[in-house]
Amino acid sequence: MTLLERSAIGVHQRRKLFEMRNQYTLADEAGAQIGRVEQVRQSPFTFLARLLSDLDVALPVWLEVSDEAGATELTLHKPWVRMRVQVLDGTGAVVGTIGRRIKVGKPVYVLSGASGEPLGEVRAQDWRSRDFRVFDTADREVAKVTKTWRGLLTEAFTDADSYAVLLDDSLQGPLRTLAFAATFAIDLVQKQKDR
Repeated sequence: MTLLERSAIGVHQRRKLFEMRNQYTLADEAGAQIGRVEQVRQSPFTFLARLLSDLDVALPVWLEVSDEAGATELTLHKPWVRMRVQVLDGTGAVVGTIGRRIKVGKPVYVLSGASGEPLGEVRAQDWRSRDFRVFDTADREVAKVTKTWRGLLTEAFTDADSYAVLLDDSLQGPLRTLAFAATFAIDLVQKQKDR
């Protein structure tokens, strides 16, 4: 079973007092590691900006999602100062984009295919933006992303977040990929320095 064929994936950001590079562990329902996500292509300027400022959400980021064997399944790219993440498959082909819609209130992310066609939305379910639901263009719920509690010390002293991702078994194609990738888009665009 490939990473994206799973219906439940745990995403755990690695605990660090000073986070200079984004790193996540991916786990199955039993807690066994099934993959990892690593920040790549970080420039010296970006490293210094992360060290000396709280401007993480404005910095460019490249993430590689790989399975337990180390094969790259996805690459995500967030450009400078943008609230948009481009998602590429393991071969480098564009799957689509995840972009935050500017609006007052609960955050909404728009999921678009490789040609810009609308595929769905990710909507925050509460004001604290801890629970998100993914909807297709027919407004059917197809996935859930829930930020989970990591414990008092982790929450108070680190930026390490954990998410539970639940994907409907009937969900296929680019929307399935973007629903999973939305976890990282939310973390990069919105939750990076959220305490």
